[in-house]
Amino acid sequence: MKHICIAIITYKRPLGLRKLLNTLTSQEQGGITLSIIVVDNDATGKNTEVIEDLKKDDYPFELDLFVENKRGIVAARNRAIEEFLNTELECLIFIDDDEWPVKNNWIAELLSAQEKTNADIVYSDVHIIPESEDLNWAKKAFEIKSISEDIVPIKKYYTNNLLISRHVCEKMHPLFDERFAMTGSSDLHFSIKANNLGYKAYYTPHAPVEEVFHSSRANVKWFFLRGYRIGEGSVRAHIYEGDFPKVYVHIAILILGRFARSIQMLVKSIIFFNKSYLVRSVSYLGSFIGSITGLFGLKYNEYSTIHGK
Repeated sequence: MKHICIAIITYKRPLGLRKLLNTLTSQEQGGITLSIIVVDNDATGKNTEVIEDLKKDDYPFELDLFVENKRGIVAARNRAIEEFLNTELECLIFIDDDEWPVKNNWIAELLSAQEKTNADIVYSDVHIIPESEDLNWAKKAFEIKSISEDIVPIKKYYTNNLLISRHVCEKMHPLFDERFAMTGSSDLHFSIKANNLGYKAYYTPHAPVEEVFHSSRANVKWFFLRGYRIGEGSVRAHIYEGDFPKVYVHIAILILGRFARSIQMLVKSIIFFNKSYLVRSVSYLGSFIGSITGLFGLKYNEYSTIHGK
Protein backbone atom coordinates (compact mmCIF):
# COMPACT_ATOMS: atom_id res chain seq x y z
CA MET A 1 0.00 0.00 0.00
CA LYS A 2 1.38 3.40 -1.05
CA HIS A 3 0.54 6.46 1.05
CA ILE A 4 0.40 9.53 -1.18
CA CYS A 5 -0.12 13.25 -0.62
CA ILE A 6 -1.36 15.59 -3.35
CA ALA A 7 -0.42 19.24 -2.81
CA ILE A 8 -2.39 22.02 -4.50
CA ILE A 9 -1.27 25.65 -4.31
CA THR A 10 -4.18 28.01 -4.91
CA TYR A 11 -4.76 31.76 -5.04
CA LYS A 12 -8.15 33.30 -5.90
CA ARG A 13 -9.22 30.45 -8.21
CA PRO A 14 -12.12 28.79 -6.34
CA LEU A 15 -13.75 27.48 -9.55
CA GLY A 16 -10.52 25.90 -10.75
CA LEU A 17 -9.82 24.43 -7.32
CA ARG A 18 -13.31 22.93 -7.06
CA LYS A 19 -13.03 21.37 -10.53
CA LEU A 20 -9.65 19.83 -9.74
CA LEU A 21 -10.80 18.42 -6.41
CA ASN A 22 -13.93 16.95 -8.01
CA THR A 23 -11.85 15.43 -10.82
CA LEU A 24 -9.51 13.77 -8.33
CA THR A 25 -12.40 11.74 -6.90
CA SER A 26 -12.31 9.55 -10.02
CA GLN A 27 -8.71 8.47 -9.44
CA GLU A 28 -8.20 4.72 -9.11
CA GLN A 29 -7.43 3.81 -5.49
CA GLY A 30 -6.12 0.26 -5.81
CA GLY A 31 -3.12 -0.06 -3.50
CA ILE A 32 -3.12 3.69 -2.75
CA THR A 33 -4.22 5.76 0.22
CA LEU A 34 -4.57 9.42 -0.67
CA SER A 35 -4.52 12.65 1.32
CA ILE A 36 -4.87 16.11 -0.20
CA ILE A 37 -3.27 19.29 1.11
CA VAL A 38 -4.54 22.62 -0.23
CA VAL A 39 -2.41 25.68 0.54
CA ASP A 40 -4.31 28.92 -0.05
CA ASN A 41 -2.01 31.93 -0.57
CA ASP A 42 -4.96 34.30 -0.16
CA ALA A 43 -4.88 35.60 3.43
CA THR A 44 -8.68 36.04 3.39
CA GLY A 45 -9.10 32.25 3.22
CA LYS A 46 -11.97 32.45 0.74
CA ASN A 47 -11.42 28.87 -0.44
CA THR A 48 -12.60 27.61 2.96
CA GLU A 49 -16.12 27.41 1.53
CA VAL A 50 -14.95 25.15 -1.32
CA ILE A 51 -13.31 22.71 1.11
CA GLU A 52 -16.25 22.73 3.55
CA ASP A 53 -18.75 22.09 0.73
CA LEU A 54 -16.80 19.06 -0.49
CA LYS A 55 -16.44 17.66 3.01
CA LYS A 56 -20.21 17.97 3.53
CA ASP A 57 -20.65 15.88 0.38
CA ASP A 58 -18.53 13.10 1.93
CA TYR A 59 -15.37 13.77 -0.05
CA PRO A 60 -13.63 10.36 -0.38
CA PHE A 61 -10.12 11.50 0.62
CA GLU A 62 -8.62 13.26 3.61
CA LEU A 63 -8.72 16.93 2.66
CA ASP A 64 -6.99 19.72 4.59
CA LEU A 65 -6.78 23.44 3.89
CA PHE A 66 -3.94 25.65 5.13
CA VAL A 67 -3.77 29.41 4.64
CA GLU A 68 -0.27 30.76 3.97
CA ASN A 69 -0.27 34.47 4.78
CA LYS A 70 3.13 35.19 3.27
CA ARG A 71 2.55 36.14 -0.38
CA GLY A 72 4.35 34.33 -3.11
CA ILE A 73 4.33 30.93 -4.73
CA VAL A 74 7.57 29.98 -2.98
CA ALA A 75 6.09 30.47 0.50
CA ALA A 76 3.01 28.47 -0.50
CA ARG A 77 5.03 25.60 -1.99
CA ASN A 78 7.30 25.42 1.04
CA ARG A 79 4.25 25.44 3.34
CA ALA A 80 2.91 22.44 1.41
CA ILE A 81 6.23 20.65 1.98
CA GLU A 82 6.09 21.47 5.70
CA GLU A 83 2.58 20.10 6.09
CA PHE A 84 3.50 16.98 4.10
CA LEU A 85 6.49 16.36 6.38
CA ASN A 86 4.15 16.57 9.38
CA THR A 87 2.51 13.38 8.10
CA GLU A 88 3.84 9.84 7.58
CA LEU A 89 3.04 9.88 3.86
CA GLU A 90 5.61 8.53 1.39
CA CYS A 91 5.34 10.74 -1.71
CA LEU A 92 4.18 14.24 -2.54
CA ILE A 93 2.55 15.10 -5.87
CA PHE A 94 2.24 18.74 -6.95
CA ILE A 95 -0.52 19.82 -9.36
CA ASP A 96 -1.75 23.37 -10.12
CA ASP A 97 -5.23 24.70 -9.29
CA ASP A 98 -6.09 25.27 -12.98
CA GLU A 99 -5.20 21.72 -14.05
CA TRP A 100 -6.73 18.26 -13.88
CA PRO A 101 -5.51 14.73 -14.67
CA VAL A 102 -6.29 13.31 -18.10
CA LYS A 103 -6.47 9.71 -16.89
CA ASN A 104 -8.16 8.05 -13.92
CA ASN A 105 -4.88 6.22 -13.24
CA TRP A 106 -2.76 9.40 -13.20
CA ILE A 107 -1.41 8.72 -9.70
CA ALA A 108 -0.84 5.05 -10.46
CA GLU A 109 1.17 5.93 -13.59
CA LEU A 110 3.43 8.33 -11.68
CA LEU A 111 4.01 5.67 -9.04
CA SER A 112 4.62 3.01 -11.68
CA ALA A 113 7.35 5.14 -13.26
CA GLN A 114 8.91 5.70 -9.85
CA GLU A 115 8.92 1.98 -9.02
CA LYS A 116 10.29 0.91 -12.41
CA THR A 117 13.23 3.33 -12.23
CA ASN A 118 13.74 3.74 -8.47
CA ALA A 119 13.34 7.47 -9.18
CA ASP A 120 13.50 10.19 -6.56
CA ILE A 121 11.39 12.51 -8.74
CA VAL A 122 8.92 11.84 -11.57
CA TYR A 123 7.53 14.36 -14.06
CA SER A 124 4.91 14.13 -16.81
CA ASP A 125 3.31 16.29 -19.50
CA VAL A 126 1.02 19.31 -19.22
CA HIS A 127 -1.31 19.84 -22.20
CA ILE A 128 -2.98 23.20 -22.85
CA ILE A 129 -6.77 23.34 -23.23
CA PRO A 130 -8.16 26.70 -24.49
CA GLU A 131 -10.88 28.28 -22.36
CA SER A 132 -13.04 28.79 -25.47
CA GLU A 133 -13.04 27.71 -29.13
CA ASP A 134 -11.85 31.09 -30.38
CA LEU A 135 -8.61 30.46 -28.49
CA ASN A 136 -7.76 27.20 -30.28
CA TRP A 137 -4.72 28.90 -31.82
CA ALA A 138 -3.21 28.97 -28.31
CA LYS A 139 -3.10 25.16 -28.21
CA LYS A 140 -0.80 25.20 -31.24
CA ALA A 141 1.26 28.00 -29.72
CA PHE A 142 1.92 25.90 -26.62
CA GLU A 143 2.27 22.61 -28.44
CA ILE A 144 5.18 20.71 -26.93
CA LYS A 145 6.22 17.28 -28.15
CA SER A 146 6.51 14.60 -25.51
CA ILE A 147 10.08 14.14 -24.37
CA SER A 148 9.88 10.45 -25.20
CA GLU A 149 7.43 7.62 -25.80
CA ASP A 150 9.14 5.78 -22.96
CA ILE A 151 10.16 6.51 -19.38
CA VAL A 152 13.50 8.33 -19.57
CA PRO A 153 15.82 10.29 -17.24
CA ILE A 154 15.50 14.09 -17.29
CA LYS A 155 17.33 17.09 -15.84
CA LYS A 156 14.65 19.80 -16.07
CA TYR A 157 11.14 19.67 -14.62
CA TYR A 158 8.45 21.80 -12.98
CA THR A 159 5.91 21.47 -10.16
CA ASN A 160 2.80 21.52 -12.36
CA ASN A 161 2.80 17.69 -12.56
CA LEU A 162 5.53 16.37 -10.29
CA LEU A 163 6.03 13.51 -7.83
CA ILE A 164 8.71 13.97 -5.15
CA SER A 165 9.80 11.22 -2.76
CA ARG A 166 9.72 11.97 0.95
CA HIS A 167 13.46 11.61 1.48
CA VAL A 168 14.09 14.41 -1.07
CA CYS A 169 11.81 16.75 0.88
CA GLU A 170 13.44 15.81 4.18
CA LYS A 171 16.95 16.41 2.84
CA MET A 172 16.33 19.59 0.81
CA HIS A 173 13.61 21.47 2.73
CA PRO A 174 13.03 24.32 2.10
CA LEU A 175 12.97 23.13 -1.50
CA PHE A 176 12.07 26.49 -3.04
CA ASP A 177 14.15 29.64 -2.91
CA GLU A 178 12.66 32.96 -1.70
CA ARG A 179 14.56 34.82 -4.43
CA PHE A 180 11.87 33.49 -6.81
CA ALA A 181 8.94 34.39 -4.55
CA MET A 182 6.85 36.30 -7.12
CA THR A 183 8.74 35.63 -10.34
CA GLY A 184 8.32 31.93 -10.98
CA SER A 185 11.20 29.58 -11.92
CA SER A 186 11.65 28.41 -8.32
CA ASP A 187 10.77 24.91 -9.55
CA LEU A 188 13.42 25.06 -12.29
CA HIS A 189 15.89 26.23 -9.66
CA PHE A 190 14.86 23.27 -7.48
CA SER A 191 15.50 20.87 -10.36
CA ILE A 192 19.02 22.24 -10.80
CA LYS A 193 19.74 21.88 -7.07
CA ALA A 194 18.34 18.34 -7.04
CA ASN A 195 20.47 17.39 -10.05
CA ASN A 196 23.56 18.74 -8.33
CA LEU A 197 22.79 16.62 -5.26
CA GLY A 198 22.54 13.51 -7.42
CA TYR A 199 18.80 12.83 -7.18
CA LYS A 200 17.40 10.78 -10.04
CA ALA A 201 14.52 12.31 -12.00
CA TYR A 202 12.52 10.54 -14.70
CA TYR A 203 9.92 11.58 -17.24
CA THR A 204 6.90 9.43 -18.03
CA PRO A 205 4.56 10.10 -20.97
CA HIS A 206 1.78 8.11 -19.29
CA ALA A 207 0.55 10.56 -16.61
CA PRO A 208 -0.43 13.80 -18.40
CA VAL A 209 -2.55 16.59 -17.00
CA GLU A 210 -4.45 19.35 -18.81
CA GLU A 211 -4.22 23.06 -18.04
CA VAL A 212 -6.74 25.67 -19.08
CA PHE A 213 -5.51 28.63 -21.15
CA HIS A 214 -7.47 31.64 -19.90
CA SER A 215 -8.72 34.34 -22.26
CA SER A 216 -6.99 37.03 -20.20
CA ARG A 217 -3.69 35.61 -21.45
CA ALA A 218 -4.61 35.79 -25.12
CA ASN A 219 -2.60 38.86 -26.07
CA VAL A 220 0.87 39.70 -27.34
CA LYS A 221 1.85 41.45 -24.10
CA TRP A 222 1.22 38.33 -22.01
CA PHE A 223 3.25 36.11 -24.34
CA PHE A 224 6.14 38.56 -24.33
CA LEU A 225 6.16 38.94 -20.54
CA ARG A 226 5.77 35.19 -20.06
CA GLY A 227 8.79 34.63 -22.25
CA TYR A 228 10.66 37.41 -20.47
CA ARG A 229 9.99 35.81 -17.07
CA ILE A 230 11.11 32.39 -18.29
CA GLY A 231 14.29 33.91 -19.72
CA GLU A 232 15.35 35.90 -16.69
CA GLY A 233 14.24 33.19 -14.26
CA SER A 234 16.18 30.42 -15.97
CA VAL A 235 19.34 32.55 -16.17
CA ARG A 236 19.17 33.48 -12.48
CA ALA A 237 18.53 29.84 -11.54
CA HIS A 238 21.59 28.67 -13.45
CA ILE A 239 23.81 31.44 -12.07
CA TYR A 240 22.78 30.70 -8.46
CA GLU A 241 23.75 27.03 -8.78
CA GLY A 242 26.33 26.97 -11.60
CA ASP A 243 30.12 26.99 -11.62
CA PHE A 244 32.07 29.85 -13.16
CA PRO A 245 32.89 30.08 -16.05
CA LYS A 246 31.03 26.99 -17.30
CA VAL A 247 27.62 28.39 -16.36
CA TYR A 248 28.13 31.51 -18.48
CA VAL A 249 29.01 29.43 -21.53
CA HIS A 250 25.75 27.54 -21.00
CA ILE A 251 23.83 30.82 -20.63
CA ALA A 252 25.39 32.23 -23.81
CA ILE A 253 24.16 29.16 -25.71
CA LEU A 254 20.68 29.64 -24.21
CA ILE A 255 20.57 33.29 -25.25
CA LEU A 256 21.66 32.59 -28.82
CA GLY A 257 19.22 29.69 -29.11
CA ARG A 258 16.29 31.79 -27.92
CA PHE A 259 17.10 34.56 -30.38
CA ALA A 260 17.38 32.04 -33.24
CA ARG A 261 14.03 30.44 -32.34
CA SER A 262 12.39 33.87 -32.23
CA ILE A 263 13.57 34.64 -35.77
CA GLN A 264 12.61 31.16 -36.99
CA MET A 265 9.06 31.48 -35.62
CA LEU A 266 8.69 35.02 -36.99
CA VAL A 267 9.61 33.82 -40.50
CA LYS A 268 7.18 30.90 -40.21
CA SER A 269 4.41 33.22 -39.02
CA ILE A 270 4.92 35.40 -42.12
CA ILE A 271 5.11 32.49 -44.55
CA PHE A 272 2.08 30.66 -43.16
CA PHE A 273 0.23 33.77 -41.86
CA ASN A 274 -0.13 31.91 -38.58
CA LYS A 275 -0.99 33.53 -35.25
CA SER A 276 0.38 30.61 -33.23
CA TYR A 277 3.83 31.02 -34.76
CA LEU A 278 3.68 34.79 -34.24
CA VAL A 279 3.01 34.61 -30.48
CA ARG A 280 5.68 31.94 -30.11
CA SER A 281 8.09 34.30 -31.82
CA VAL A 282 7.09 37.05 -29.39
CA SER A 283 7.54 34.68 -26.45
CA TYR A 284 11.01 33.62 -27.62
CA LEU A 285 11.93 37.28 -28.13
CA GLY A 286 10.84 38.00 -24.56
CA SER A 287 12.88 35.02 -23.38
CA PHE A 288 15.93 36.29 -25.28
CA ILE A 289 15.66 39.76 -23.71
CA GLY A 290 14.87 38.33 -20.28
CA SER A 291 17.92 36.08 -20.47
CA ILE A 292 20.12 39.15 -20.96
CA THR A 293 18.52 41.19 -18.16
CA GLY A 294 18.64 38.12 -15.91
CA LEU A 295 22.42 38.37 -16.04
CA PHE A 296 22.03 41.61 -14.07
CA GLY A 297 19.49 40.18 -11.60
CA LEU A 298 16.47 42.03 -13.02
CA LYS A 299 13.10 40.38 -12.27
CA TYR A 300 9.52 40.40 -13.54
CA ASN A 301 6.94 39.52 -10.85
CA GLU A 302 4.59 37.47 -13.03
CA TYR A 303 2.68 36.03 -10.08
CA SER A 304 1.37 39.42 -8.96
CA THR A 305 -1.30 38.99 -11.69
CA ILE A 306 -3.82 36.13 -11.48
CA HIS A 307 -5.57 34.60 -14.49
CA GLY A 308 -8.72 32.53 -14.26
CA LYS A 309 -11.31 31.96 -11.53
